[in-house]
Amino acid sequence: MTFREIAAKTLSLSDLMAGREKMTTEELNGQTVTCVEFDFATITDPKQGEKTFPVLIFAEYPDHYYTGGALLNKMCQAWAAEYDGDIAAASSALSDEGGVKIRFSSGKTKSGNNLTNIDVL
Repeated sequence: MTFREIAAKTLSLSDLMAGREKMTTEELNGQTVTCVEFDFATITDPKQGEKTFPVLIFAEYPDHYYTGGALLNKMCQAWAAEYDGDIAAASSALSDEGGVKIRFSSGKTKSGNNLTNIDVL
């Protein structure tokens, strides 16, 4: 491993992020993708404390990762719970099963705020 690779891996919040580019919600809006791997990352905000979010890999974009919000966090937490909290085993099983197709679309809340809808197909 090169010093650059070691530094990138060390500074990454999740192994799934290392060596990959981050995707945005805007890039995924209107698309259907297949989630084939997942992990969780945690950051500490001085004002809000610890925040855990999912890191997802889509079959269609193997060189990218996506950090999910509340809905995807809930989905990934449920997957991990089915494997007694063993995230690596759940992610491996997800991949072995061929992944789960999800569709991203934009919407609005009743009060007019933007939101992202996630549909499992």
